[in-house]
Amino acid sequence: DNCSFEIEEGEFVVILGQSGAGKTTILNMLGGMDIPSKGKIIVDGKRVDKFSNKELIEYRRHDIGFVFQFYNLIANLTTIENIELACQLCKDALEPKVILKLVGLDHRMKNFPSQLSGGEQQRVALARSIVNGPGILIADEPTGNLDPQNSAEIMSLLKMINSYGTTVLVATHEQSMAEEMGMRVIMLNHGHNVSVDEKQEAQPEAEQTA
Repeated sequence: DNCSFEIEEGEFVVILGQSGAGKTTILNMLGGMDIPSKGKIIVDGKRVDKFSNKELIEYRRHDIGFVFQFYNLIANLTTIENIELACQLCKDALEPKVILKLVGLDHRMKNFPSQLSGGEQQRVALARSIVNGPGILIADEPTGNLDPQNSAEIMSLLKMINSYGTTVLVATHEQSMAEEMGMRVIMLNHGHNVSVDEKQEAQPEAEQTA
């Protein structure tokens, strides 16, 4: 309600707020899973809020990567099969083995999710989210179920992905994590009050706006 902010291409932005503040709703609207009842969602000059159902499917499939708090892996598929399934849904998919090596799981390709730790499962989920080479990676509480060490590893991977030019948005309720990451913070309060951290405004010219 009455939120307005911009995210620049190639930025790493943390969306901070307590449970119920509206973090997931904002991420879902940016990712084309929900449509606002009013207002505008503009990404790369395009009005996402005006997209047809078909355009939203294409947008989610080719332009956006999603990582969730719950890993949502398919239990009866191996690690690499989970990645390969995602590759079948998008054009010009990246090589599954290369992606798994990137997240440090090339030695766990044949394991099923039940044979992986929570941190490993989240790394598989992260690998799955980038097979389409997304311009924007959206992570909703990606470390919510992880211990501090695995949380740090996931955040390091997100930073690495960002270093390749992918715009990364991470929602969290953990202020300490936001401070440790040292990235720009957008704070939500009850879905309508938004404060935007201006400390790191030295960014490239804006090409992606929300």
